[in-house]
Amino acid sequence: MASFKIIAAAVTPKLLAITLFLALGNVIYGYDTASFGGVQAIPAFGLEFLIRPWDSTVIIGPCTERYGHRFGMLLLCIVTIVGTIIQCTSKKAAQFLIGRIVVYIGVGIVENVVPTYQSEIVPAPARGFVVGSLQMFLVCGALVASGVNRRYSTFVTNSGWIIPVSIQFITPVIILAGLYFIPPSPRWLLYKGRRDEAIAVLESVRPKRDVAAGLCVEEANAIEESIREEAELRKSGTAEKLGWLDLFKGPNLRRTTIATSVFAFQQLTGQGFSSQYGTVFYIREGLGNMAFTYSLINTAISVPVCFLGMILLEYFGRRPVLIGGAFFQSLWLYIMAGIGGQSGKLPKANINMMVASVMLFNFSFSASWAPLSYVVASEVGTGALREKTMAFSSVINVVCAFAVSFTLPYLLNPPYANLQAKGPLPLLRCCMPSSSFQRRGDEAWKS
Repeated sequence: MASFKIIAAAVTPKLLAITLFLALGNVIYGYDTASFGGVQAIPAFGLEFLIRPWDSTVIIGPCTERYGHRFGMLLLCIVTIVGTIIQCTSKKAAQFLIGRIVVYIGVGIVENVVPTYQSEIVPAPARGFVVGSLQMFLVCGALVASGVNRRYSTFVTNSGWIIPVSIQFITPVIILAGLYFIPPSPRWLLYKGRRDEAIAVLESVRPKRDVAAGLCVEEANAIEESIREEAELRKSGTAEKLGWLDLFKGPNLRRTTIATSVFAFQQLTGQGFSSQYGTVFYIREGLGNMAFTYSLINTAISVPVCFLGMILLEYFGRRPVLIGGAFFQSLWLYIMAGIGGQSGKLPKANINMMVASVMLFNFSFSASWAPLSYVVASEVGTGALREKTMAFSSVINVVCAFAVSFTLPYLLNPPYANLQAKGPLPLLRCCMPSSSFQRRGDEAWKS
């Protein structure tokens, strides 16, 4: 595990600016999720569409292997702008749903492009800390959305939901303006045989003392050597790339299992309940006058806690933090479900405890699975299969997010399962990774 002195010495201001600028893409993800979670509780939205909204998703395959990470970010900006326009001009529920689907394509792009780019350009000692910043940017986007939703929560005109949705324009426009200045990934350049460009990129983002000592050339040599070693292992010849089926062969199967598992558990441990349906949950428990305020507080807690999670992973390593987070997430869900399962009207003290449990659950998630899932998934793949590993695990992430978002309204509300405050119960079995899963990832969990 790296000390912060080592991290500070390895990360130059330019490298930090580049990686954090691309992490802005996760602001789109966070704003979209939190905005929709609050917009669905704004009176004007229900009056306009007369439906129970639910999340939709479209799975998009990676294009970074061929065109590079900057092309992926360009695509992210385009689809987000188009999707936002579709949503803001909606007169029917179907059109709004299509807009949500288009915007969600951008979510898949962010999860594929940004973590892999950061893990390829950031030095190993600082990789966990920098990649973990993705979740902090996601939470910042969610915090802005929660504040906007609270501001427009009482509007009964269409502007009450159109304005919160249209704010999604801002982030992709900012990214478009700065994308020209983002260098390609050194590893991607070396895969394309552009050695001189790769060294130039490394020299531009590494400390001057490393450049003077020739460490950038050594780093490029090491990357090329790993590329050659991977090529030699291919039965089909060194000129061919590894295919998708290679994700499930030999040691790559273990890597794929780890990446997909952490992303699946990130969604299946209940964060969708807190982030997307928290506001509606508060209203159904009789807290309508404070629902948006509680959601805003819940989101605000996540910003410093995500930073805490980035610190914890450097001091304790990946696996201990994930196991601890799963334990405490389970604890708060059990408390919430236990109190909510009582018959009759709940005392105010019990309702307050449920609100506290939601916030403490979010605290535990934001300090563990939220930032670390991106770190582990981006690190665990081999160089030749990193984009494919990240792409496949992102597909699982999006599918699980869709499953949770789609089923929660039916689990929580009448005339379906109507679990109401007992809704967290189906999520509890997903909170604790099995011991066999932990052993499979021993090598990958080490910091």
